[in-house]
Amino acid sequence: MSHPAHKFAQDHDPFEDPPINYSKAVPVDAATKLNEAFRLKADEIRSWPARKRLRWLLEQLDIPVESQLLVFSKTSIQRKIISPENPRVLFFSDEAYVGWVPGGIMELAVFDPTIGPTFYILDAQESGPAPLLARSGECLLCHKRHEHTPGLRTRSVFPDANGEPLSGSGSANIEPSTPLADRWGGWYVTGVEGTLRHRGNVTGKTTEEFDIPGAKMSPALSTLKDFFDTHRYPLQTSDIVPMLMHDHQVHVHNVLATANQDARLALYRWPAMRAILGLPANAPPSGSCLVVFNSQAEKVLDALLCRDEAPFPAEGIRGNGIFEPAYARTRKPDTKNRSLRDLDLTTRLFQFRCSPLIYSQSFAALPKELRDIILLKLSAGLQAAEPPASFKHLPKEERQAIFEIISATLPNLPVGWKQSE
Repeated sequence: MSHPAHKFAQDHDPFEDPPINYSKAVPVDAATKLNEAFRLKADEIRSWPARKRLRWLLEQLDIPVESQLLVFSKTSIQRKIISPENPRVLFFSDEAYVGWVPGGIMELAVFDPTIGPTFYILDAQESGPAPLLARSGECLLCHKRHEHTPGLRTRSVFPDANGEPLSGSGSANIEPSTPLADRWGGWYVTGVEGTLRHRGNVTGKTTEEFDIPGAKMSPALSTLKDFFDTHRYPLQTSDIVPMLMHDHQVHVHNVLATANQDARLALYRWPAMRAILGLPANAPPSGSCLVVFNSQAEKVLDALLCRDEAPFPAEGIRGNGIFEPAYARTRKPDTKNRSLRDLDLTTRLFQFRCSPLIYSQSFAALPKELRDIILLKLSAGLQAAEPPASFKHLPKEERQAIFEIISATLPNLPVGWKQSE
């Protein structure tokens, strides 16, 4: 079974043109590094039992097993073997996402500094010269675009008893602003107590069954052992806290990917625009180029600062407590032992509402011109007496704490980043 990189979407997409050249580009990402490091062991790794192969992949990518999520809707390239009895398992970190279905292939999404998210598969049926992790264009059938660039996708559907989305029922892409009551249709969700309602854990024959108040109240679960054979998976849970974190991260990664590509396209066009305007060769970007930078900077700030985050239930969110310590292992504290990875879970996801993905390779890889604009807007907004729209949801004390944490922990701050007095 082959999955050549050139089998991408048939319709022409702007990300296939210079300077991105998505399909033709040779990525510089975690998958290509693994292929190089384990080229001589590829067949041996393929021969391992699936669970051992999965553990190896998670360890190599530094993905915590505690991030495990389970989705039973038939909404991926392995839809034929996905069901409520054989769900697809997902794991994630700040830099990578891994998926697997028992009896199927392993899927991987990582990030290239220039072209953004890249998609690979690990197929145990391959052998010989084929790379261990093969870049796959089939993934673009679902991941073709966030706005107009390749991106990640998290869907909420109305599934039937087999996990098939009900005909004509539609689906919703989950974002941080999506009400919790509308999330996770087709997913298993554990660790929920109290009044929180969501669409997880249930199936139906018609969409009306989901819409009748109380008819499809998702049960509070601490384990999934009554739904399927959980021994095939590392954990018996699909905890609500990593579910919320996954929703947040997918959104931020998508916004960063679009900002990255749009900024690179603007810079690619700038020399021609500069010549038309009769500007010298060393003239910095201006005009329409700056319009793109400023527009994308505002979108990135909205995503990083958790603007329009859906409200939590009155009692907050309670999971099984396994994910939180694993997530905190890579925290970057300031001198007051505060970090952007500190969770709140009472009224919101983070205690200090600036995404830890500001430390990610995806953020660091933004063109310097755009990254500097984002950080200077961030500095100004966090310290403004009258904060702009992207900051109004943050109390003054929280804005000051975020500023101090970033000042102490984020490298390569631009000239002009205002230091606190």
